[in-house]
Amino acid sequence: MHNVRSSESRNGSKFRAVLFGLLALGLSSDVFAAAEIEANSVMLWTTLIILIVFAATAGSAVLNIAAIRQWDRNWGLVSGLPLVGLLVWSLLIFIAKFVDPETHALWTLEIFAWAMINMVYMVTAMTAKRMFAKRDEENSTTP
Repeated sequence: MHNVRSSESRNGSKFRAVLFGLLALGLSSDVFAAAEIEANSVMLWTTLIILIVFAATAGSAVLNIAAIRQWDRNWGLVSGLPLVGLLVWSLLIFIAKFVDPETHALWTLEIFAWAMINMVYMVTAMTAKRMFAKRDEENSTTP
């Protein structure tokens, strides 16, 4: 009795393997088509994310460039420091990716983080500049 169950089990597993093989052959074109659609979708999303990151970074960097052009020399230097940081960090990412393509897998997040931190930095710099200008104005008007 035990021997009969064992052979039925082997036959059943062989039947399932053959059935699975036939199903896989029948669906293989659909699977490859779905994989191709998935790859195209991933590529589309990756491109979209890169464009959003570059737009946010450019918008953030424009704020620094405008401050450099409009503020006096010392405050212009203060507003230019983050651009130097972006340049150094971008070069570091580029060189690291050239040496080993698997490093900095989240480079878009790193650049986007710079853009957001730069926004906070520039708001702080603008606020400090206004506070110092107001204090200087008050000190110059009092006798």
